[in-house]
Amino acid sequence: MPLKNNLKRVCLSLLLLLISILPIFQTQAATTEEAAKPPLKLIKFETINKTSWGVKAILANADGSRFYTANLEGMTVYEYDRATKKILRKLAFIPTPGKGFNYDKNVWFDSYQEKPVEALLTHQGRFLWLSLHNAGGVVVWDLTGAETFVEGRPFKEAWLYETPDGSSKRKIRLLWIKTNTTPKVIAATPDEKYLFVSNWHSNSVSVINIDSPFPKDWNKIKELGPSPIPRGMVASADSKLLYLGQMGSDYISVIDMESFKRIRTINVGVNPRHLIRFDNYIYCSLNLGAKLVKIDTTTEKVLQKADTGRSPRTISITKDGKYIFVTCYNADQLQVFDADSLKLIGSWESKGRPVAAEVYQEGDLIEVWVGNHTAGTVNVFTFKAND
Repeated sequence: MPLKNNLKRVCLSLLLLLISILPIFQTQAATTEEAAKPPLKLIKFETINKTSWGVKAILANADGSRFYTANLEGMTVYEYDRATKKILRKLAFIPTPGKGFNYDKNVWFDSYQEKPVEALLTHQGRFLWLSLHNAGGVVVWDLTGAETFVEGRPFKEAWLYETPDGSSKRKIRLLWIKTNTTPKVIAATPDEKYLFVSNWHSNSVSVINIDSPFPKDWNKIKELGPSPIPRGMVASADSKLLYLGQMGSDYISVIDMESFKRIRTINVGVNPRHLIRFDNYIYCSLNLGAKLVKIDTTTEKVLQKADTGRSPRTISITKDGKYIFVTCYNADQLQVFDADSLKLIGSWESKGRPVAAEVYQEGDLIEVWVGNHTAGTVNVFTFKAND
């Protein structure tokens, strides 16, 4: 009988113990489930087919109501309403003969000058700058509709379609400022005193003084010569330094804005292509190295590196600085990373050699426009941040 009573007491004790620890297991299970839930969820995917061949760059205005695509092969720029994804206006360059460059065969060939590569908005979003790959210069489009033509200065002509169906169009003249051979990325200091253009084949950076609201006052003032192959650029928050990715090397050049001299370099890894800055950090894509790099601007040291898909090109960051989006050209992918840890959050297919990207964020909704170069399409990925 005592043995039987003892057995009952043991069973009762075990039952009470199980009841007491059950909430712990439930809490741990909930925590594990929460940890497994990705921070972003794709809730919508759209393809905009009404664009032009060879989308090379995408950018948005300050409030995100308008998006612009620079279409290299189509020799056009399209203005979209972000909310409706419909075309509002088109800028179509009038082509003139020029020389293009085949990067696969490493040869020059007969082409046209007016092929827009990269773009930048300045002066509170009024002026859209475009680098023309084969023209050796940049043009300026006044988005208010006025001409930027300056008497006695070079210009390029384009048709401005003020309605998407082409029923209303007029020819306009755009100020053209000579830079150097094969202009690519355009950047500006936050104080909008200087604008920079990296020139691929001349291994140079053109400096244009834009410290005036009037196009007539804008002129190239200097040509910087850091080699090899300058491309991505971003200025420091105080406008005192320019960080320049040397795509033909494994470093970023740091250029002083008073002397316009390179004062040091930051080793980041092979083939730095695109640079962006958020607060005290610079993020850089390594094209051949297939990596995303995070740099602390206070120490100018590399903090983290993350592997990406093949050939990471354009990188873009959300308004709140939490997420980095990367287009991986030869992987046909859009990838997203946590900006703090550089942990990969997810990858999504974007067919047609994705090269351009721009992010719009409103609350917990994030919209990413991706330009697919060879497909001539724009994919729009809409994400929702998980609570």
